[in-house]
Formats: sequence, C-alpha cells, structure tokens
Amino acid sequence: MATYSVISDVSRTIVELLQAELVPEPVAQREQIGVCDPHDRGNFVVGIHLYDISEAGEMRSNGPVLQPDGSQRNPPVSLNLSMMISVASKAEKETRTLDEQMIMGRVIQVLEDNKRLPEQYMPQALRAAGEVIRVSQVQMELEEKTKIWTMFSESYKLSVFYKVGPVQLESAVVTKPAARVQEIRLGMEQKERRP
Repeated sequence: MATYSVISDVSRTIVELLQAELVPEPVAQREQIGVCDPHDRGNFVVGIHLYDISEAGEMRSNGPVLQPDGSQRNPPVSLNLSMMISVASKAEKETRTLDEQMIMGRVIQVLEDNKRLPEQYMPQALRAAGEVIRVSQVQMELEEKTKIWTMFSESYKLSVFYKVGPVQLESAVVTKPAARVQEIRLGMEQKERRP
C-alpha cells in the first residue's frame, strides 16, 4: 500500500519510463516529456494527462489491516487511474504530423512492452509499497475520445488512452490496540462476603 502520493508517484513513473525510452530519439530532450493539462502543455512534446480516477471495486478490502505494532489501519482504497497521452511536435509545419505519428508509435511501443510499471522508474515510496501496477490500453470510439478532449476545452488531437492500476491508497486512520492489563492489585481490606 502507498501513501497519498501514490497518484503523483504513478504519473512520475510513467514520465521516467517514457523519458528513458524516447530520448534522444524520437524526442530530443527529457524536459519535453511530462505531466500536464492538455490546454496548458508548455514545452512538452509528449503530455501525460490524468483525466479520471475510479475505484477498482473488485480489489476492495473489507477488513482492517493489522500493523506490525498491533494497531489496525482502515482498509485501503483500490484505484484505477485513467490517463491520456498526446503528442504535440515542435517540428516544422511540413513534417509535424509525421513527427507526431512517429513519436506516438514509440509511446505505444514502450507502454505495450511494459504491461507492468517497471520498479526501477518508481519513486522510493511507490517502490517500497511493493505493488504490481498494470498498464493497459483502453479501446474507445472516436466519439468518446472527443468528449474527453472537450472536457479540457480542446479540440481532438492524436492521443492514446490507458488504464493504470489498481493502486492501493492506504487509509490515514489507525486504531491503536486497547491497553492490556499489566497488573492487578488487590487491597488488603478485602473481606469475604458471606450469604
């Protein structure tokens, strides 16, 4: 299980993976791949956009989690992260579309070759959780994709959609165990009751 940073840690892991695999070819610099809002992407050529978080109900735990010190933590919530990846090439107008298609092909190739997020790219907190985080492409009709772009007030651009998870977000509620009786002292004044 991971702390509240698990969502951003997953995004960072995807960025690290794509930076390692796409730079220097077909993307020139690591700084051109990152998490952003589709209409405010700055200098990012490859943008990773988290557009939905949903509960992975099939993974929901009902009971508390026993901690090493005997305390109990409320059960974690299992989440699926819905991500869209888009490309906006900085190439000349004449070659921009082909450049975007080439970069997108490499993005898909990398994510299809890594159906599980590689531990080596995970931040320490996510790595310590020891979870297997799956990456799977989501098949959508063009109309569904267009609706997501409209949600960002943008017109449709070439993009791919992935479900990442489940990831376990641990609860912050921990219940300490009741104190055990260590010693019982009986006073000297106790008398036996007789009927």
